Amino acid sequence: MSDLLGGNFDSLWKARQNMHGFSTSGKRTGVKRGLVAFAGVTLAVSVLTACGSSSGSGSTTAAPTTSGAPAPAPDVKGKTVKLVSCGDVNPWCAIYNATIIKDLEAAGIVVEFLQDPFDAALEIQNLASAIAAKPDLILLQPTDDKSLVPSMQQAKAAGIPIIYINSHPDPAAADTVVSVVNADQPALGRFAAQNCVEGMKAAGFTSGNVIALTGSDYTATSNDRITAFVEEMAKTPEYKLVSNQNANWDAALTGKLASQLFAQYANQGGIQCAFGMADYQANAIIQAAQQASLPVGVDNKGLIVTGSNCFKVGIDNIKAGLQYGTGTQAPDVEGEAVAYWATQFLSGETIPAENLTEEFRVTKATLAEFEAECTKA
Repeated sequence: MSDLLGGNFDSLWKARQNMHGFSTSGKRTGVKRGLVAFAGVTLAVSVLTACGSSSGSGSTTAAPTTSGAPAPAPDVKGKTVKLVSCGDVNPWCAIYNATIIKDLEAAGIVVEFLQDPFDAALEIQNLASAIAAKPDLILLQPTDDKSLVPSMQQAKAAGIPIIYINSHPDPAAADTVVSVVNADQPALGRFAAQNCVEGMKAAGFTSGNVIALTGSDYTATSNDRITAFVEEMAKTPEYKLVSNQNANWDAALTGKLASQLFAQYANQGGIQCAFGMADYQANAIIQAAQQASLPVGVDNKGLIVTGSNCFKVGIDNIKAGLQYGTGTQAPDVEGEAVAYWATQFLSGETIPAENLTEEFRVTKATLAEFEAECTKA
């Protein structure tokens, strides 16, 4: 987004439109991704609903568009933002955070990054520090939605606005945020269930045991996905979710839990599909299965594995036939959406209460369309 705040606007705008499925009129063509950040290159915008494609989530994604000559870039230079977010030790978070910071700083916004490696106590300290500094805006990516409620209420009392990112707040703090910028998390959960079912059928399993090793149970990010996963799996009761465990977005813990579950169900029909919420978790499951000498993939009539947000390791595993599929939620795409809406807000615009990026299902059949987007982390 940062390169679109000035310079050769027309050519860059057309390039972004063509890349992400927008016609020159600004309307979605339905062939690629409806991106809030990419669409929002002019800050005097009208909001329309992006059309879903057959492979997409079908969600209502706010997609700004232009009419006539572009408006001037917003005057946000010198505005201050505190980014309170997950730690860069996580590969998805590292790209996400860097993208937000890069785009905001390119607009002249002063950013301080306060990170926590999924440590709820540290995040509460970071949020308290951010509030004390009285910035123009706090961008808050939660480790534990509920634990942040008292601090968020303090921020509201102090008149400090919060945009909640990559999740939605606990209901007790819903009135403390000016907006939510999030992925369509339920769509990502549905895609994972569809990958499981389609993969098991392709491998010849007419019934099967399914396990899910998730992100953190303490955020809506993970809970919204697993809720949608369970609802989608219920449509095919011959495939049963036998275990759903919190793996805290941790690859090592995911692999350990997978190994335990493979052993536990060895005499109960085995495991036919495993859902690792991030692709690096799916990869840990694949490695655990291989270490247990279990066949993996449709071609081997073995364990079906799916992720629900895309990493290079997941794309490589899909190519190799070891992972059936994943979902989008690429970190730079999500980060650009955050930077866009934050800039809109800081420029004085009234922004929607909820802003979702449209997500897409990724399998070998759709790999060519999403590979470039899904290999940033």
